[in-house]
Amino acid sequence: MRISFLCLFALSSRLCWARKTSNITQIILENAKADNIDLTVLPFLDDALNAIVTTYTDANQTSHRRANGSIIDVHGHIVPDWYRAIQPITGGSPTPQWDLESWLAFMDSEGIGRAIFSFSCPAANVFMGNKIMTVALARLMNEQLAAVARAVPNQLQFYGIVPLPYADEAIVEAKYAVEHLGAVGFFLTSNFEDNYLGSSVLRPFLAALENMPTRQIVLVHPTTPYIRFDGQLIEANPFPTLFPSGEIEFYFETARTLQDLIVTQTILNFTNIDYIIPHVGGAFPATADRTLKALLSESTYNATLETLRTRFWWDSAGPTYYHQVAGLLGYGIPKTQLLFGTDFPYAKAGESASLGAIEDSDLLSVQDRKMLFTTNAEQLFGH
Repeated sequence: MRISFLCLFALSSRLCWARKTSNITQIILENAKADNIDLTVLPFLDDALNAIVTTYTDANQTSHRRANGSIIDVHGHIVPDWYRAIQPITGGSPTPQWDLESWLAFMDSEGIGRAIFSFSCPAANVFMGNKIMTVALARLMNEQLAAVARAVPNQLQFYGIVPLPYADEAIVEAKYAVEHLGAVGFFLTSNFEDNYLGSSVLRPFLAALENMPTRQIVLVHPTTPYIRFDGQLIEANPFPTLFPSGEIEFYFETARTLQDLIVTQTILNFTNIDYIIPHVGGAFPATADRTLKALLSESTYNATLETLRTRFWWDSAGPTYYHQVAGLLGYGIPKTQLLFGTDFPYAKAGESASLGAIEDSDLLSVQDRKMLFTTNAEQLFGH
């Protein structure tokens, strides 16, 4: 029998914080065991559990914090020290330092009153090809995400992590993240060990999302591309190259996985899923017509465009509002589908939001900016 943190923390008026946090480690371990997940395979388990307990303990000081702004950031990340220790490089660059206090200060400086966040890529796939470690890490990540969200419940919500490409285990983890931890969506990477999102390997997981009682939201985040060669996963970033994969290749990864979702007709077959695409689609708008016109019938092409205009949402992370977004809007994407994202802390704090470019864009009216910053995300996630 799983023990729900949502129930545990509803007792805050009757139980002291010290008593509650003393039970957290036991609850995490027992809930994992109930789902046949062995967290003890992770050599850094004690460090992570200590960080989670500390997050809950410190939450007494932040749980009633007031927002300083109305902007909603749909694309942020956490980087607890235990995670940075096992993933010191992300996309070819050093994984940044992070702490909750600095993040909240950044939010205040940008006028961000609410953020939906997750770990960044490679998500639970730090130990490529190792199913047991991947499944265990996904659970530990979700426990950490939930702890951070509850530390500032008026401002923070999270996307759950799932251990794909292991679809059965990912379905179990998705249900746990939503039903027991309160996830508001899911964080998917552009590929999972060389399986792009239209792959038949991942289809049972998407079918499970399709059959959930409410519409599901997935953020599709680019990650390092891999290919399988002689039974081994090999990074497919072109070599030699002057650029880390996170600086260039990630944007083509977004295009690849979107094309895969479309050509396999996955987005037409599963209609209970909304997709958030970072960086206003990366390289996808520049390649979409060339590829899709050649591979789709006219009716399927038109149905695909309608889906991209209604069930896809496009976040602004990075300096995308100088010129790049114009390519996306050329496909008739309505401005009601545009969202704000910062990619903090992976983007530099002074540049991540690109607030100035959005505020100065001649593509947006005052009303358009209000929708992009606030009301579109409210429409997607609820107030």
